[in-house]
Amino acid sequence: MSRENLKILTLAATIGFSVAVTTFLFRYYSNKSNNLSSFDVEEKNNTTSTNTSESTPTPTPSTSSTNSNVNQGQGQQQQQQQQQQQQQQQQQQQVLDIEELIAKCGFCRPEMTDSNRESPNNSISTYHRHYFICTGIPSEEWPAKLYSASPLLESFQQVMKKYEKNPRKEQVINASDIPPANKDTLDVIIFPEMLKLVGLTPNTMEKTLQYFQDNDTIDLSDFPNEIQVEQLNGKYIFVCTHKQKDQRCGYCGPILVDQLRDEIKAQSLEKEIQVFGTSHVGGHKYAGNVLVFPPGNWYGYVTPEDVSSIIDSTITGEVIQKLHRGTMGTEIPKKEKQNKPEHKKH
Repeated sequence: MSRENLKILTLAATIGFSVAVTTFLFRYYSNKSNNLSSFDVEEKNNTTSTNTSESTPTPTPSTSSTNSNVNQGQGQQQQQQQQQQQQQQQQQQQVLDIEELIAKCGFCRPEMTDSNRESPNNSISTYHRHYFICTGIPSEEWPAKLYSASPLLESFQQVMKKYEKNPRKEQVINASDIPPANKDTLDVIIFPEMLKLVGLTPNTMEKTLQYFQDNDTIDLSDFPNEIQVEQLNGKYIFVCTHKQKDQRCGYCGPILVDQLRDEIKAQSLEKEIQVFGTSHVGGHKYAGNVLVFPPGNWYGYVTPEDVSSIIDSTITGEVIQKLHRGTMGTEIPKKEKQNKPEHKKH
């Protein structure tokens, strides 16, 4: 190999080595720079995160907020205690009211327990026919003036006022809680005929009353054809439950109705005897007032202890003399009024 060729190879090798070294150094420092840049970013992020966490204070309970919660809790407790006290006071007052009601209106009121109490005998007026209007209104909802309970009843009242007096036979008209067949009309039960007139309007009620003005009893052959008539069977007990008219009847009546029904059920007499509430029959002081049809026996001063006797009397027809106020269709002698002593003015 010539000297010139050897120089050329030596130069080429030197140049190749330099290029290789230069490439290696470039790649090395390039990667180093990237790693350093990444490190700087992480450091900055860590520093920022650290600063952020250091700059955000940990929330601590506020003293004012704690006090507010405590005060609110105490206020609620006080309110609950006040409500409990009010409820207790209301309950105590209700007990006192009930005790007062029982003392004044119950079965142990003075006029019931007085050994010299006035006898109920002959305490009704003579009459011969009794009408019961079937309103379907529960007795506890009856106003003092019962016929004001509905426009329909008011219309019936206007008709009944026209025929209040019957020259042939004295009559009594009461309302009962028996439901009528239709909501837009009323039914009427009549004793002693033992009939039920169904679906009456004020117009047909007037025809009925007019009919009995002209006839002593009913003859279906000439009775108004548009009136539906049903024959009744069994026995009927009516108890005065007209609370808004008198509290004694309002207290004693419903109790007697319930106990009579219970005893009738216990004796399996539901098909033979029915019990209903009736409006004011007069003689509040004789409450409980019980009427038995037929025959139309009136009883006063009736208590729960008399329930069995009332049912027996209903079945047998025998009169309970100590409770007897009178009977429909019999002459009742007028009771002599007792003269009350005059009170001197001082």
